[in-house]
Amino acid sequence: MVKNLNNQIKIIINYFNSGNFNKVFELSNNILKNDPENDFILNLVGLSYQKLQNFYKAEGFFIKAIRINKENINAATNLANNYKYILNYKKSEEYYKFALNINSNHVIALINFGNLKFLTAKYDEAVDLLKKAETLNSKLVPTLVNLAIVYQSLGNFKEAINCLEKINKLDPAFTRADKMKSMLINYNDQNDHLEKMKQKIVELDLSDVQKVYLYFAISKAYEDKKNYKNAFDFMKKGNDLKYKISNQNIKLELEKSKKIKKVFANYKFENNSINTGEKIPIFIIGLPRSGTSLIEQIVSAHSQVTGLGEINIFNNISNNEFLEKQTYDNCNINLVNTSNLKKKYTEIVECFDLKTNFFTDKTLLNFNWIGMIKLCFPNAKIIHCKRNKKDNLLSIFKNLFDHEGVWCYNEKTLIQYYKNYIDIITFWKKLFGKEIYEIEYEELIKNPKPNIENLLKFCNLEWDNRCLDFKNNKSAINTLSVKQARNGFYNSSINSFSNYVNLDKELFKEL
Repeated sequence: MVKNLNNQIKIIINYFNSGNFNKVFELSNNILKNDPENDFILNLVGLSYQKLQNFYKAEGFFIKAIRINKENINAATNLANNYKYILNYKKSEEYYKFALNINSNHVIALINFGNLKFLTAKYDEAVDLLKKAETLNSKLVPTLVNLAIVYQSLGNFKEAINCLEKINKLDPAFTRADKMKSMLINYNDQNDHLEKMKQKIVELDLSDVQKVYLYFAISKAYEDKKNYKNAFDFMKKGNDLKYKISNQNIKLELEKSKKIKKVFANYKFENNSINTGEKIPIFIIGLPRSGTSLIEQIVSAHSQVTGLGEINIFNNISNNEFLEKQTYDNCNINLVNTSNLKKKYTEIVECFDLKTNFFTDKTLLNFNWIGMIKLCFPNAKIIHCKRNKKDNLLSIFKNLFDHEGVWCYNEKTLIQYYKNYIDIITFWKKLFGKEIYEIEYEELIKNPKPNIENLLKFCNLEWDNRCLDFKNNKSAINTLSVKQARNGFYNSSINSFSNYVNLDKELFKEL
């Protein structure tokens, strides 16, 4: 009987590993009919729902598994992860601690708890947890990846590179490490890593995903060497392959913007009287690679401002709590909706170690949600970053993002997205006028001090010399601009499009 059950479980695990979750549910249900308290199977079903991003169903199975077996550390860790995914950071921390009370040396729980600490800007605690995980098992790639992310975000590039090189020795096919390393070094100073990446393409049996990381990394290396022909060739390879293997649809993004505009077109914002709290958010919006990280480093260098980076809270909550619950043929906003949204946002922000009256949120996708932002936080400051459109789109096209949609990797969809972005920004500017402060990247680089003075004045902040000398700002940067934003002002990225226009006369010609 036990042998038969073990065989069934092995089959279910194989289906789970292959992503056939319907089979997992079917076979697990057969087992649970006879053995409803099998906490191993309950945890596996919860994981399957989690993989399908059905986090609420997953939660129920994890909780049941833990009630049956309070020592089920895997279910406890998975439940903590589940709460993290739905932005319930308080509950997430509670269950990581629960798991580590079962076994304080559980490496997976330590790694995931470290990741939560990083997300909530508690960087020293994140490093401590991840270092402990590395001490327990120095050969786990996830530990080293997370450590590298924390170190690079804090500007400790030497330690980040050290972690990435360890990964390369442990698993040469983990090409994400090559891509991360490529963003932290200048290939004018070395050629060794470029050659190793080229060898990997020839010698290793790589998946398309693994190749994509290398193509973008090699492109960056050639650009450093000012070999723009090879840089462009690998840039195109990376974009073409990434676009091919992606299954997202830009139509969903375009439809979202249409719906949002329909909802807010006739809304009377002056009737809104939601009280604001003590903390004042500064929302920094713009396209990727438009200078948002630079602006955040400048603003968060101020003594009264804490930089939280791309926390992506407002976008997630708005999608889940507002868009999906609206009937767009009969659009309706009420203060109950916005009060709930504001409450959830505030509860999540309170998980961060905020010691200042102002904080920055530079989630780029917040450009869709300016109406909801102004409903929830009438006193919020909104800064819109602008950059030369062809330089901006080229910079997007030559980079591989962790979270952006498939629109980045195809010239046609990139231009569609850009035009849609301009359209909705224009829509908000008509509604809010000077409540949205626009700053141009090129003008900021050319005349830093007067532009920073005006920026701080808009935010109701006094002048602070640290904003001009922002290189010493210790706020974490978790974007592709992690290296550049710590270098101070530089103009090498201005008119960068001219390096490539002769290689493809049609590139962004539609603009």
